[in-house]
Amino acid sequence: MKRLVILIFLFNYTLIYPQLGINGGVDYTSFTAGSFKNTKLENNKYWLNGYFINFEYYSGMKLEKINSSSFAVAGVGLQYSNRKANLELSGESYQLTNGEISLLLEAYLASSSGIGFSIISELGLGWIGSDTPYDHSGVYGTMAIGVGPSILISRIRLYALGKLNLGYIYFSSSDPDPYSIEMSTSSSGLLSGPEINIGAGFIF
Repeated sequence: MKRLVILIFLFNYTLIYPQLGINGGVDYTSFTAGSFKNTKLENNKYWLNGYFINFEYYSGMKLEKINSSSFAVAGVGLQYSNRKANLELSGESYQLTNGEISLLLEAYLASSSGIGFSIISELGLGWIGSDTPYDHSGVYGTMAIGVGPSILISRIRLYALGKLNLGYIYFSSSDPDPYSIEMSTSSSGLLSGPEINIGAGFIF
């Protein structure tokens, strides 16, 4: 009986042919970490903005007999993000830079009109630097979850995602008083903050 139920369930779906996609857009993110306080960054919270690009592999199923007007697609991909923020330090203007590479998993649920929403999860590795005279280099590992609306028009996809990041950051050294003879020491702390992606893509 159990096998019969599984077979009936599978017959109610039609597989969507696996496809590749490329997506890109603008990225806004904010990081908060206690370790920022140990690196002469005068604020421990910055909004960074920039761009992201990712490559995804899609595969999924379309509901036929149960509900012919909807479908579900799963995707796995690799994403690169590049961001910057302006900061003031000792009365001078500098840039805080940030890059990240992450592995993402996505579930896309939509009606036959292409209107739906996406749920994503990410694991990433990032790095932080600056053009200040001080050493503000750091690396971090992070994970994120997110959700947002998505529209598929033929092979063109438009979407927005709101995400929450949580991770751990490590700075190679903190910056003592420049007039002090103290040695620089490393610092670390928890990393968290919201992120917004607004993007578009093409499914081959």
